[in-house]
Amino acid sequence: MRGPVLMFLSVALVAQAPKALGPGEAFARQLKQNRLGMWLVLEDEGATWGTPARAALQEDALVALNLPLLLVGGNKPDALSTYVRERYGWVRGGHWALVDADGRVLAEGATPPEAAKLAAAAERAGLKTRAQELAEFLTRNGDHLEAQAALLRERTLVACRRTQKALGPEIAKKNAEEAAGKPGEPLLLSAEQDSKIWSETAQLLDHLFQGAWIEVSSDLPWALAGDEATHSPTMRALWAQRLPLVEDALRRQPNAWDLWRIWILGADISGGRALSPLLASLDPLPGTAPEDWPPAAVLEAFVRDAKKRGDWRAIREAMEPRWDEWRRDARRAAMGQGPGERIWSRILQPLVESLISLGDAGTADQVVLQALETLRWEGVAAQARDLAQRLNRSDLALRWGALSQAPAR
Repeated sequence: MRGPVLMFLSVALVAQAPKALGPGEAFARQLKQNRLGMWLVLEDEGATWGTPARAALQEDALVALNLPLLLVGGNKPDALSTYVRERYGWVRGGHWALVDADGRVLAEGATPPEAAKLAAAAERAGLKTRAQELAEFLTRNGDHLEAQAALLRERTLVACRRTQKALGPEIAKKNAEEAAGKPGEPLLLSAEQDSKIWSETAQLLDHLFQGAWIEVSSDLPWALAGDEATHSPTMRALWAQRLPLVEDALRRQPNAWDLWRIWILGADISGGRALSPLLASLDPLPGTAPEDWPPAAVLEAFVRDAKKRGDWRAIREAMEPRWDEWRRDARRAAMGQGPGERIWSRILQPLVESLISLGDAGTADQVVLQALETLRWEGVAAQARDLAQRLNRSDLALRWGALSQAPAR
């Protein structure tokens, strides 16, 4: 009976497989996901408008509108661009339009999209931004915390885009310097730029911190996502002032994942705040195992903080129990590439680096061999080799590099 049963199951699985969306359904889904409207740009071989459209949408008025762009077509028409052309009767050439959630055209043009044209089209259409919608809602429901968090997200998104435009290539240059270990002085907006770009965001965040912010702590990391806030003197000062509130909350809930995410975000924006004094002020529950402290939520920040202080022993003491626990748990062993990469980056790389830095190359080698045996991931040896090269340990790099070439057992 095995054959017929397997055949039946395979037929059932095929029947249950999701059907690929046709171009009309795919377009309808895009419209549905963008309730307040969407920019639609249709290209062909003679009208490559994607780049100018994206540039136009970086202008201030259009950034505030914060509507998405759907770019279809190109040198060769596909099913979606053919559908769009037929739906709107755009016979040939490029075309752009502002469409609502039902696909109705609110404004359109058949010449290259320029910022002034798009801004005028949006003004004529009378579109309301998501931020305006939420602000109006809050005038009637001033204590609505979810709406405050959602408005904070909209204002953060717009402020981040305006910061990118204001600082331009300087941000990429600064990021490259920091990646190369040359942080230097922070790259900051001018006082005038900062006030124009970040004041509303800062005011709303400060208002939240003066109230029941902890009730929406799970929403705040999402609402505040964006590295650009580090370039705002206003946001840096606000986080320096308000981080003690988060630290007090962590003393009451030292394993709260969302609180740690907020603290890490605020510490980074404020210019870097030492983690070790905060950890020293926290009391884990009685019986907390060594592998569970510091909390997993803050492990990456803990390693970063300890590296700055050159405290390799603290890293070893935090990572060794975690690695031992991982090896003891048979359910976690031999799980392949995905878990292997995560365990290497979160636990093994800091542990091996700390052991080498403390002069214990023998134990570092033993850990790498254990990882090869436990994780069953061939990338371990290559990652270990690259780490040894960065630490100028050519002997270990040669040994671990040879392990990466060895046949799998």
